[in-house]
Amino acid sequence: MRLISTDEMVFIGPGSEWFWTAASGVVLAVTFIAIYRQLTLARSANAFTQLSALVDEWQGERLVRKRLAVLAAIHEGVASADVPEAPAGAIANYWEKVAALARAGHVTPSLIAEGLGAADVWWGTLSPWVSKVRTDDRNPHLFEHFEWLAATLVRLHPEVAFDPVQFARTLGDRLIATESELRDLVAMRSPITSRPATARRQAAK
Repeated sequence: MRLISTDEMVFIGPGSEWFWTAASGVVLAVTFIAIYRQLTLARSANAFTQLSALVDEWQGERLVRKRLAVLAAIHEGVASADVPEAPAGAIANYWEKVAALARAGHVTPSLIAEGLGAADVWWGTLSPWVSKVRTDDRNPHLFEHFEWLAATLVRLHPEVAFDPVQFARTLGDRLIATESELRDLVAMRSPITSRPATARRQAAK
């Protein structure tokens, strides 16, 4: 028993409209899938580009100096709520921008955790200062994106949640590492002076 008869099916000429309609549908579906895949790849590439720019900014001389100022102040005994406003504000604003991009869907928190992963540490460091600024400015929403990102990263990786005891124990090492970062950045932008020709000849012997 035949369930489908192809005796009266026409593929070319009058009566073949059904075939070409179906074929067009298949072509459109394939095209849609290809376009969707290209858009997905483009979004991924754009996310990595944005993340790369954020990493470069975080590792740049300006923010390294800001981080050093905050760490040095805490190391010298300044309370976390009273760290210098300019460097603390620069760091908080940076993470607020990163978090806003994440909440808007431009960069996923998981990608931030892999590429940066320091928001929870800096929120733990600066949260007393943020609380003070919120009170002084009477604005409880200041740096709320930053706070959200830190909490999100802790949910993704609870093992790296901010530990004030561990932070205090490693503060000296963090300070030394940040000072080293700054020296490297300063050295990179210093001009390279060439040795005199006589010195080069003597070194070659």
